[in-house]
Amino acid sequence: MSIPFQDNAVPNVSNPEDFSINFVGKELFYSDMTIQGVENEFGVTTRRVESIDALPASSGSDVGAGKVIVVDQVLLEDLLNRPHAYKETAGSGCLAFAYRKEEAARLAFENWDRGQFGDIGYLPMNVAPDVWRSILRLLLHEELYLPCFLADCVAHPPAVSNDAPAAPTKSGDLHPVYSKLTRREKQVLRLVSKGQSNKIIASNLGITEHTVKLHMHNVAGKIGVSNRTAAAQFFFEVAPEEARELTID
Repeated sequence: MSIPFQDNAVPNVSNPEDFSINFVGKELFYSDMTIQGVENEFGVTTRRVESIDALPASSGSDVGAGKVIVVDQVLLEDLLNRPHAYKETAGSGCLAFAYRKEEAARLAFENWDRGQFGDIGYLPMNVAPDVWRSILRLLLHEELYLPCFLADCVAHPPAVSNDAPAAPTKSGDLHPVYSKLTRREKQVLRLVSKGQSNKIIASNLGITEHTVKLHMHNVAGKIGVSNRTAAAQFFFEVAPEEARELTID
């Protein structure tokens, strides 16, 4: 896949040398041009290896932070047969599955033990270059992208209608679905609920508009809504304390 790298939106990291993007797969799928382009684009160490065994395993809760490991779909069987090896190598960094066919991504999603090994991200290889870069940028920010066809597979509490958010739990408790949102997704949802546009949100958070859209795509899939109004309604109902703060920001 040839990825043109035109913009200079490098992730805001204090020590780029502590970060790395590791593509696990054949040169056929991750060309030298792609590897060099990623390194130039993001200013982080970028490498390609053919096997997860070629990367050192992380040890300790903090080791591996800032490490992104992208596994090609040709290694799906090995990923599912040896999840410990991949998780240990990623450590507290991000593990993502790169796919060209939705069927491969669906198999990974359905068979990966998220309860034991945590969530993994997904990196489509057949999307526009700017979208591809934005998703990769999410991984560097320790945010995981979940495509909509997989978000539909996530189990949600029963809802009255497609756009109706699930009822909140007892007072004082965070809604279980809201709790599954990442820190950045909650920030974006909060600002969307405040009525801010994608452009303003991007400026406030120091990210691109593409990244804001990806976050909202993930949020909508996770909470089971189809528009920003319903997402805001969900936020006001399940996070009333945070919602009240919007009036004094």
